[in-house]
Amino acid sequence: MVTQALENIVETNILLSGLGFESGGLAGAHAIHNGFTILEGTHHFFHGEKVAFGTIAQLVLENAPTEELHQVLDFCLEVGLPVCLADIGVDTISQEELLKVAEIACIPEESIHAMPFPITVTEVAGAIATADRIVSLVSGGGSGHEPAHAGYVGKGMLDAAVCGDVFASPSQIQVYQAIKATASKKGTLLIIKNYSGDMMNFKNAAHLAEEDGIDVQYVRVEDDIAVQDSLYTVGRRGVAGTVLVHKIAGAAAEEGRSLAEVKSVAEKAAQNVRSIGFGFTSCTVPAKGTPTFEIAEDEMEFGVGIHGEPGIRREKLVSANELAGRMVEALLADMKLDNGASAEIAVLVNGFGATPLQELYLLNNSVQRELAQRSGLHVATTFVGNYMTSIDMAGASVTILKLDDELKTLLFKESDTPAFKVSGPPAAQVAYSEALEAVVTEDAPVSYEVETPASSAVINNNQFSLDNIVYLIDKMSEIIIKNEVPFCELDSHAGDGDFGMSVAKGFRQLKREWNHIVNEEKKDIGSFLDACSLVIMEYCGGASGPIWGSAFRAAGKAVGDKQQLNVADFADMMQAAAQGIQSTGERSFGRGAVVGDKTLIDALVPCADSWTQSAKSGDDFKTAFAKGAEAAVDGAKKTEDIVARMGRAGAVGDRSLGYPDAGAYALGVIFTELSDSMK
Repeated sequence: MVTQALENIVETNILLSGLGFESGGLAGAHAIHNGFTILEGTHHFFHGEKVAFGTIAQLVLENAPTEELHQVLDFCLEVGLPVCLADIGVDTISQEELLKVAEIACIPEESIHAMPFPITVTEVAGAIATADRIVSLVSGGGSGHEPAHAGYVGKGMLDAAVCGDVFASPSQIQVYQAIKATASKKGTLLIIKNYSGDMMNFKNAAHLAEEDGIDVQYVRVEDDIAVQDSLYTVGRRGVAGTVLVHKIAGAAAEEGRSLAEVKSVAEKAAQNVRSIGFGFTSCTVPAKGTPTFEIAEDEMEFGVGIHGEPGIRREKLVSANELAGRMVEALLADMKLDNGASAEIAVLVNGFGATPLQELYLLNNSVQRELAQRSGLHVATTFVGNYMTSIDMAGASVTILKLDDELKTLLFKESDTPAFKVSGPPAAQVAYSEALEAVVTEDAPVSYEVETPASSAVINNNQFSLDNIVYLIDKMSEIIIKNEVPFCELDSHAGDGDFGMSVAKGFRQLKREWNHIVNEEKKDIGSFLDACSLVIMEYCGGASGPIWGSAFRAAGKAVGDKQQLNVADFADMMQAAAQGIQSTGERSFGRGAVVGDKTLIDALVPCADSWTQSAKSGDDFKTAFAKGAEAAVDGAKKTEDIVARMGRAGAVGDRSLGYPDAGAYALGVIFTELSDSMK
């Protein structure tokens, strides 16, 4: 008997089915089912069984997230629905048959064209093949190496990561459960770092899974060239190169390769990857609470392991360039890529946890410089970051992977995991040597000390000449560069600790360009100061560039084309410098700094006012210099009792009390030494 309830169910079913086709929800799965009808073996299976496998193929076609794909696979396995072609009666299929299935699924009137993207026969055939050959990948190890390995679970890499306690392998039961949770009818590949605990637990877990009928294979990674045997291993240690093996194997599995094929290419990657690291500090295991080893501040452990294991030797710190040279040399020699060998490589610079990203890029710069000197090597791509850390160790490792066409293609395949994202081949990069040639640099001077003849420090006839100005700025540069560290230390109490470095950076560049400026721009005092201002504006860091640059520029404009200055002219120049800084502040913040704001204005304005008073009093230059320096020092001293209202220190409130403003203090030091140097 047909009831209203039955009619409602039938109509709902029709509605949902129609929506499914029209929205593309199941459009691909049903079309693929229709394609399967040409295969004799499928005729003995229900419509729903063939659609189930078609759904898996549609997910592949949609490039669905790995987690979603495995969620569907797990459900199908749990309820007994097909997950591969053999499950619907197709034990073998030729490429010709596969393309024929795809052609029928793609005829113009088929529902597959309701999918929200263009469909081709080749893509459908590839999706069916991939759905038939999905291999799951499992890796893991002790915790403390984050983001390894949980950060590499996702599209294009791992299906599961098994994490033990800090620096301790997960148990074989944990690994066994991970294998079961991600098991594929096409098999599971374990990627194991070569440590005794990992090897025992992962291989025994594989044995348990095989007893359940799961096909499990494994690949061992032992890329650390530092030592042959260590506290944790028999043979070489598995370190950051493991991440690249994850990437290669994951891409191969995404392509739908068989277990044997995925294992083969993963082994090829493992055989062609090498790493070596160094540590500046130890790491601290939380359960122990103390460093795993002691090391002096001026020492490093060359060849350190990722658990703090001893390396090749303990030695004194060296520069990044020297360290990179030794690491690259050791890696290439082990890979037999030295002595002019030709190869395409990938580079991974890995931080151990406490090394700032900036320093990792500095190391990478040195590594790339070293590799660029090997004419036969080409760096295809570089990864820089924290990939396999050692809790809180300061240090890094360098990994080199030798590529062939297959490994390169797989390395550049898309991956989307929390810690490793690849969107395709990198954009064409300028080779390191070419990049160097494209940068215009000035030869660095041997010394940053005063180059101007001492005779230019002598003021004749109470007239300050152009040569006197050149000496003055030359001496100022020396004072600033010499006091870089103490100026930074003072700035750290209330600012961000970079004042001395920021100002010194600009004056170092000024000294690099000194000969050019003195020879080409020293036409008059104004043009000389203006030329200096442009360098200072560009190269002084942070706010120091606009502040100091505007002072020089305003001073230059005030004196114009004069060849010499009297005390009144010099006073006007100092007042203009202060006003130039205040005008810059007004443009930037709506008002310029004034005395009492706890900035360098607290020293500069009293100094300039002192010069103005000296001009009125008829003081000579030597007296005016001494009085001006004293006024600057007194002004800086007064800032100790002021809460900063402007500048970086203005954000820290009372914390700035008790310390002079770094900029004001610096002017006191500079003007005092300048006063002493002028004769």
